[in-house]
Amino acid sequence: MFHILFLSVIFSLSNVVTSLQSPLIDSQWKLNLDVGLQPGTWMPKRFPGWAESGARLGLDISIQFTDQPSSTAETLVGPKSDTFQLKLCNSSSKFVSEFGEQSVEFSDMGGWCIQRPTGDVRNAAGSFVKPEGLLRFWIDCKSGAKRRDVEIFPDTRIFFTTGVWDDQSLVSIQKQEYKKALSEIESIAEKTRKTRQEAKEKEKKNIVEDVITFRQMVQDSKDYDMLKARIQRLEKELPPPKSPTTSDGLVKIAPTGSLVIKGNKIPDWLPGSEYLILGTFSALAIEKE
Repeated sequence: MFHILFLSVIFSLSNVVTSLQSPLIDSQWKLNLDVGLQPGTWMPKRFPGWAESGARLGLDISIQFTDQPSSTAETLVGPKSDTFQLKLCNSSSKFVSEFGEQSVEFSDMGGWCIQRPTGDVRNAAGSFVKPEGLLRFWIDCKSGAKRRDVEIFPDTRIFFTTGVWDDQSLVSIQKQEYKKALSEIESIAEKTRKTRQEAKEKEKKNIVEDVITFRQMVQDSKDYDMLKARIQRLEKELPPPKSPTTSDGLVKIAPTGSLVIKGNKIPDWLPGSEYLILGTFSALAIEKE
C-alpha cells in the first residue's frame, strides 16, 4: 500500500522540473476523499470526539490541473512562482448521512504545484520512498460536511499530497534497470545454492579449491548486497503497481494520497504552526470534458 503523507519535507525539496513543464497540465481526475481517523492524526486532540466512533465520510470531486498562474500560494504546496490554478469541474458533492442526502459546496478554484524531492520521504505506511515528484494542491470546502462525528468544518482549506511520475522515459529506464538487477541477483543466489550443494557432495577438497571457493562466495556476497541495495532504491523511486494513469500514459499518480488541514491560524513561517491529518484520497484519470 502506497499512502503518501510527506508532512515533514516542506523545506527539503528542489524544483528541478517546474509544474509548467509537466504533462499533468490540462489533465482531469476524479478524486475520492476518505475522511476519518488515520494513524498519527491529532484531530481528536484538537477537536475532542472527532471521528472517535470510527465513522468515515466519503466525497467525490473532479478537478483539472491548469497552466494559469495562481494569485495565491501556500507554503506546504510550493512557491508562488510554480503554483497554478486548480479548476474544480464540479463544485459540489453529495453524500448520505444519518439525516439523508447532503450536499457539500467547494470553491471553484484551488492551487497546485509539483515539487521534486532531493531525498527520501516517509509515506503514511512508515516506509521511505522517493517519487519523481510530490504533487500538492488545495481546495476550499465552503459549506463543510458532517457524518456522525466526522466533520469537515465550514470554510476549511484541504491540502492534498501524493506521488507523481510525469517523465515516463525516466520511469522506463528505471524499470529496465530494476529487471536487470532482479535477474542478476537471482543468478547470484542460484550460483551460491549450486556451490553449497557441490561442497556438500564432495567428501574431500584440497586447500586451493577451498580458498578459491571461499573468495568467490565472498565476492558474490558483496555483489549480492550491492544489487539488493540497488533494487531497494529503485522500489522507492518507481510508481507502485496499479498507479492511476492518464489515457496517454504520460502521467502516473500514487494509488493513495494524504489529506491535511491547518490545525491553527499561525503562519507557516512562525513556530507553532501545524497540519492535522484529515484522511486519505484516491484518484482516477478521466477524459477531458
